Amino acid sequence: LKTVQLRAMPAAAVVVAAPVPGLVADGPPLGNPIVQRPAPLVRAASLWFRQAPRTPASGQFLRGRSRHVTRNAGAAGDGSSGDSEDEEANPFQTFVGFMAGLIGSVFSWMGSLDGSREESTSTARIVQQLGQSPIDTQINKPVYSLGAFPKCTDASNLRSRARHFTIVTTAALPWKTGPAINALLRALSLAKRGNPVVLLMPFVTREEQQKLFPDGEVFENHMDQEQYIRKWCVERANISSAGLPLELRWYTAKYVEEVRSIFPSGDCSEELGDGPRDVLILEEPEHLCWYHEGQRWPKIFSHVIGVVHTNYQSYLGGIGYEGLMGTPAIRDNIVFTFTSLVCSAYCDVTIKLSKTGATLPNEVSCNINGVREEFLEIGRRCAQKRSQAGKAKAAEEGLKGQVYYLGKGVLAKWENMLTILQESGPALADVAFDGYGSGPDWEAIANRAEQLRTMYGTQLKLFGSQDHSDEVFFDYPIFMNPSTSEMLCTVTAEALAMGKRVILPKHSSNTWFLENFPDRCHSYQPGDFVSVESAVRSALAGGWPSPLTEEASRQLSWEGAVERLFDAAEVRVLSGSFSRPSEVAGARLAYELHHGLQTDTPLVSKLLKEMTLKSRPSSRTPWEDYMIEWQKTGTSKKIVEQVDVQVRQVQQDAVQRQERILEWVNGQQTSKPPPP
Repeated sequence: LKTVQLRAMPAAAVVVAAPVPGLVADGPPLGNPIVQRPAPLVRAASLWFRQAPRTPASGQFLRGRSRHVTRNAGAAGDGSSGDSEDEEANPFQTFVGFMAGLIGSVFSWMGSLDGSREESTSTARIVQQLGQSPIDTQINKPVYSLGAFPKCTDASNLRSRARHFTIVTTAALPWKTGPAINALLRALSLAKRGNPVVLLMPFVTREEQQKLFPDGEVFENHMDQEQYIRKWCVERANISSAGLPLELRWYTAKYVEEVRSIFPSGDCSEELGDGPRDVLILEEPEHLCWYHEGQRWPKIFSHVIGVVHTNYQSYLGGIGYEGLMGTPAIRDNIVFTFTSLVCSAYCDVTIKLSKTGATLPNEVSCNINGVREEFLEIGRRCAQKRSQAGKAKAAEEGLKGQVYYLGKGVLAKWENMLTILQESGPALADVAFDGYGSGPDWEAIANRAEQLRTMYGTQLKLFGSQDHSDEVFFDYPIFMNPSTSEMLCTVTAEALAMGKRVILPKHSSNTWFLENFPDRCHSYQPGDFVSVESAVRSALAGGWPSPLTEEASRQLSWEGAVERLFDAAEVRVLSGSFSRPSEVAGARLAYELHHGLQTDTPLVSKLLKEMTLKSRPSSRTPWEDYMIEWQKTGTSKKIVEQVDVQVRQVQQDAVQRQERILEWVNGQQTSKPPPP
């Protein structure tokens, strides 16, 4: 295969702001931002390049919360081109190249896990400012600089009221999932500030709506669904969208039940309308871009932000893949490879709600979600009611031992809770646990709860699904959430807003809660059931916590979340001519590779879609389609001829070796030992 030649590359600092996976340096693990040498995936990428990338100007980037600095390329350039042949890539060569890169990235990732690489002294540095002196995260020491710390670029400064926001998401109400609710509330909050906002949402067919939406809600057209959403804004978010600079638009999409996700049916950028192309927020950029064949988002928007909602390492494990995708290491690395590829290709900044999950290009870990104002208002009303009832009564209520959990009725969500109660046995039998939810595994969950009651006397009662703002939850003093499958759990934030104590495992998805609300968060070590009991007893003994302070309420609100979004989206340039991460060579290379995969090699794209989406539209496999096409090429005939020659040679060698062994056994050749 051809190798990417970094032509005319000066021995200067060149930034690849967290490039495609497979760009691995001598020391840092997979996902570090800067590159010294290309791994197999880069060599595969050259199949989509007719010539090697030209020399970029050197540059350094920092971002508001997780910022990228420099790496010495270390390759002296004399303008030599290396391999200059204009070779035409055949389908088989393309497929082999892609698989070589994928396998290479798997081994690179495995090497980063076992710590087999020694850390290089010139590795890439990620810098975090966090409102104080910049800290080098690899050596945990301050970064010193002569001169002023650079301001963020104009394109990444989002605090101006004149900035226009476009938000593209992968779900819409009445499907009550994070990308539907949080994207809508983010749009409302930005519009309340006075920023013009376009919210682009998916519209699926009536048949798919019946599978997806609760309570039999279906819509004949997107106008009916838009009316439902605007009504929800008034009734549940207490915000009327009528007078706000908010436009709701729609794109055609398809719900894939096997993976419980919505994907665009075409190019979303064609449905944006005629508004300004300023700031773009991609809610779940991986879902929006995995199979994207349209324009490159950074080409049409000044600043592109991706918001990752899903912990795929946990999510994919519950889908039930078979075959190749049923192997966790292979499945996770295929998904990680393509998620990293599209985040590098299409986003300037990738914001993860927590540090849970794999490291992604241009990553910032920051909770940029808030809770609806009604939850904060519930907390204020309940606190006032308890205050009027008297402290003695409030303390008595706090000792009732009422703990509740709210989660979708699937075993993956409830397994941790059921395991805790089972392993704790009678130790927590005096504590009343109530569970709320609904879903396909609800009956199995109920059977497990009955077994616990029979064996240990566990007080676990199950009830149907309720909205978390329902009055049934007002009198519970404690919310317990043992799940670690989310990137960040919105229900936990809602419980804190309502003035409750929360019991949480020590996990990266809960770090934001534990750090910002230590007076009402009770943590335990996962798997340590003595620690679990201690956390439960501590929460019970504490009674109702004091009302939230104004600052704590702001942290949970959407106003505070928007401010954190502005901080996380900042890009700072230390040196060089580039002003955004999507301009650097690694990001452009990622786009060429991904776009070429979708457009130039449709059979490979089809193979990947059918693997990841668990679909098989025809009786013939995509591999069979690929081989049929490949067998028609001249290259295939040459390969078959070479293989045939090699096979015949191996057969001849085997016959000769067998004859020598027989001769030795028969005593005709005693001077030499038998061949191995």
